[in-house]
Amino acid sequence: MGKYGDRPKNPDALLRAARKVFGTACLAWGTTRPRPELAHICDWPTVRLATESAVRGIPERIAHVGKQHRRSTFHDLGNVVPLCPNHHTLFDGNYPEFDVDTVLALRDAALRNPEVLLRVVDVIIDELRGRPNRWIGAAADGCRKYNRATDLTALITLLSWVRKGFGLGLELGEPHLVVDCVSGGQHYHVALDHGAVDHCAGDSSQCATARTRTVRDTAPQGR
Repeated sequence: MGKYGDRPKNPDALLRAARKVFGTACLAWGTTRPRPELAHICDWPTVRLATESAVRGIPERIAHVGKQHRRSTFHDLGNVVPLCPNHHTLFDGNYPEFDVDTVLALRDAALRNPEVLLRVVDVIIDELRGRPNRWIGAAADGCRKYNRATDLTALITLLSWVRKGFGLGLELGEPHLVVDCVSGGQHYHVALDHGAVDHCAGDSSQCATARTRTVRDTAPQGR
């Protein structure tokens, strides 16, 4: 195992979210064959080194917090794009004709498409309601721990994308959402045009107005 052999595997939830937002075609060529791969804009060694100072000094008993911070940073939806194997190889090989600025330009062009941003809104809703099987660390016995809690930090990039879309005057529908949590008894108010999320206890029906789109809890319970 090399120096950075601890690179975390791409989680299924990230693969699903990336395909939902960006589609199943290479952002560079627009082709679906060969099947696109998930390319990380900021690679694992860079993320690992950049986050070391943030987690240095954390007690061993909560060391999983630092590992989760690195994992979340690396596997943030804002850090990945779908590329065919050819362009993925060019990008990872640091070829000047397909560098990070090129990849970011392709991603940002996609994020000016209202259809793409509406799919981002769907992912935001999924996250707020509580994505099933969210990995939250490891127990003392080494077993992986999951829950269906909402991780608001996972929304930072997504909310900024949608807010910019509203700022550009794109037609993205109703900017005010009320989203039920799967756990019940609580919900979120979302102002997509401001990139803001507020937590609220109680029944969402008491907060719904003519100016909001309410997303009810209709999904099956997950662990």
